[in-house]
Amino acid sequence: MKTKITLLSLVTLLTACGGTVPELKSSVDQGQTGLGTTLPDTPTTPTSPNIDSVDMKSRVDDSSNKMGFNNALALDIDKTRGEFVIMLPMPSGVVFTPSGTFTQYPDISFTPVFDGTGKMKMAVRVPIKYVLRGITTVPATRLPNGDPLPAMPAGQNELPSLALSFPSNNNTKINLYIGLSAFGLFMTLPDNAALPLPINITLPIKNADKSKTYGYLTYVNAKNGYQPGLFLSGVVPPEFARILEDHFGL
Repeated sequence: MKTKITLLSLVTLLTACGGTVPELKSSVDQGQTGLGTTLPDTPTTPTSPNIDSVDMKSRVDDSSNKMGFNNALALDIDKTRGEFVIMLPMPSGVVFTPSGTFTQYPDISFTPVFDGTGKMKMAVRVPIKYVLRGITTVPATRLPNGDPLPAMPAGQNELPSLALSFPSNNNTKINLYIGLSAFGLFMTLPDNAALPLPINITLPIKNADKSKTYGYLTYVNAKNGYQPGLFLSGVVPPEFARILEDHFGL
């Protein structure tokens, strides 16, 4: 009759004979043990950046008080609604009350908001999908006066533009520019709200610790009969774009 030798009996036999018990080594990384038994690979959970790591909340850096907008909140992301929030600060004395949506894109909305000091901003909410995918159904254009879009990345001086006019509000015009991971917002100012600046001035829009610049605010002087205005530009960093695309399933 054959005798079945188990691992326990083998160890007992070797010990009794003064032998050495072989060390049972295992290598989980290789999926093997010293006994030649294959173990399943240890499952790993891929780690990807969380939506909470995306923070584009940034403010105008106007410490020298060139425009009077220092520390004004200009860019943010509404992660619940999936929207970029573009906030264009207005000079003191400018009041603009209309709110609504852009005709061609009713999910892009605009409204005036006021900060703690009573200063007005024009806030535009743009669904993230439009900025990350771009809009191609409207023609690319420049500023109303024909100038290239200021403080935009190379090759993006002309972007598709949605325009609104408000004749009853000092002939105010709003132009929203949307390109691939880039956007801009231009709003005309009444002549009596023109800033006393001899040339166009551009200020950076930075995060809380001022280590990163996410956009720029440019004052555009009156030109060839066109009203002065303010232009705010922003670019979504590629690493943020990837996280937002994954999170919102774009």
